[in-house]
Amino acid sequence: MFNFNFSKYKYLSIGFSFVCIIAGFIYTFTVHKGFAHSLDFNGGLRAVVVLDKSLGRGDIEKFFKEKEIEAIVIQLDKEKNHYQIDIGLGAVPKIEEYNNINKPKNTESNTIAKSRVTIDELIFMLTHGFKISDENILSADQVGAVVGGELTSTGITLLFSTLAIMTVYLSFRFQFKFALAASVALIHDLLFALAVIGVFQIKPSVPIIAALLTLFGYSINDTIVIFDRIRENSNSKVKVSTGTMINVSINQTLGRTINTSFTTLISIIALIIGGAVELYDFAFVLTFGIIIGTYSSIFIASPIIEIYNLIFQKDTI
Repeated sequence: MFNFNFSKYKYLSIGFSFVCIIAGFIYTFTVHKGFAHSLDFNGGLRAVVVLDKSLGRGDIEKFFKEKEIEAIVIQLDKEKNHYQIDIGLGAVPKIEEYNNINKPKNTESNTIAKSRVTIDELIFMLTHGFKISDENILSADQVGAVVGGELTSTGITLLFSTLAIMTVYLSFRFQFKFALAASVALIHDLLFALAVIGVFQIKPSVPIIAALLTLFGYSINDTIVIFDRIRENSNSKVKVSTGTMINVSINQTLGRTINTSFTTLISIIALIIGGAVELYDFAFVLTFGIIIGTYSSIFIASPIIEIYNLIFQKDTI
C-alpha cells in the first residue's frame, strides 16, 4: 500500500489549481482575445465538394492557408473524394479579396440577399481555385449559430441540474460535506478544462461537449470510490483525525485509481494514433480530462472534506 501524505499539501494543491485556472483564462482573453470560433457555435460557411482524386486534404488546407483563410477540412467519402469545408464568417473579406482579383472585370454585381451573395463568393472561389465546375459543389450554405445557442443554454441548465441532483444524492448517500466536496471538484474540472481549451484554442464542437460530459462522469466516479473508502474506514473502532482518515483512504485506493486511469489512457492513445484527424481535439480534451479528473478526486475533493471539518471544528468524519 502507498503511504503518501496528501493532507499535508491540501492548500498547495488547491492554490495550484486556482492559479492555473486564473492564468489560463487571462491568457485566453489577453493573447487570443477569447475562445476559438467554430461553425457550430459562431456560424459560418459550409460547402461539400467533389474534387479530383489527385487532390487531397493537404492540398485543400494549403490552398486556404496561402490565402490566410482558416478552414476546417473533413473528408466525407474517401472513394468519391468528397470533402466538407467549413469557413468562419470572419474570412469573408479574404474570399472577396481573392474573387476581386480573379473574377472577370465585366462581372455584374449581384443584388440578391447578402447571405446568397456570400455563398456565391465561396462557390466562385472553390470552382476557380480547384478548377472544378458548379456540379462539383454538392452543397453550399451559410450556417447560423443556432446550435451554439441551444447547446450553451442546454449545457448550463444540465450542469446546474446535475450538480443539484448529485448534491441531494450524495447528501443522502454520504453526508452534505461529501456532496459539497464533489460539486466543488466538478466545477474545478469544468473551469480547468475550459482554461485549457482556451489556451490551446480548441474549437468548440459537439464532440468537445461530449468529452466534457465524459470528464464529469469519470471524475465523479473516481471521487465516489474514494469517498466510499473514507466512509468505510470511518466506521472502524479506531478513531483518528480527519486528515489521517483521508490519507489512509486515498492511499488504499491509489493503486486502483492509477490502474484505471492508465488503462483508459491507453484506449484514448489508440484513438489518437489510429483515429481520424477530426477526433484529435476530442481525444486531447478527453486525455486531459482523465488526468485532471483523477487529480481533482485526490487533491481537491478529499481536502475539501478536511477543510470543512476544520471550519466547523469536527475532529472525525
